[in-house]
Amino acid sequence: MLTIPEIVAEISKRADGRYIVSLPDTFELVSPSNDIDSATVKLKRINRESAGWRTILIVAFPFESARIQSAFRWAANVRDMLAEPQTADLYMFMLIDGIASEDAARLETDDRFCRKVVVKEEEDVDSFLDRSFLASLFPVGSSDSISDLLLASLDSLGLAHSWVVPHLGTWREVLLSGKSGGDIAEALKVAAFGDEDSQ
Repeated sequence: MLTIPEIVAEISKRADGRYIVSLPDTFELVSPSNDIDSATVKLKRINRESAGWRTILIVAFPFESARIQSAFRWAANVRDMLAEPQTADLYMFMLIDGIASEDAARLETDDRFCRKVVVKEEEDVDSFLDRSFLASLFPVGSSDSISDLLLASLDSLGLAHSWVVPHLGTWREVLLSGKSGGDIAEALKVAAFGDEDSQ
């Protein structure tokens, strides 16, 4: 079973270069009840002034209905404390020992208070976080194959539309840059059409 320190460490690792990380001792939120182990991590997209904080509540406990309700109460209380735009970016990572896969799936589909991700039996930390917004930009050990697939796709695009050929090298670099979707779209537009607002 995964542990809270493992999850926090991997979140911090994946956030590197993508998010500013704020750990529990650097901000104040309401505490959960004593019957569940917990941690809180806040993430803010780097290089984006308007980005809000994403709050991740991490809980660990044995499978019991009362503890699940306790975790939900904590999420509701935290949600009540957050400023309005941030309420949409509240997540709960649930490490529930002994939960059946059907119950885990049911909890994940319940989006009251926050979005939830429940660890599956025998799931490792990478596959767990890959089911969240913290999914790896590139599958582990396969950045070369991603690059090769992208290159093949861009080559096909160049064969179908000759006007894009001069831009393919730049587009490839932009698509593999690890930037956010909006930044990638803007960089692709500028690469193709220049920095003119009239395009």
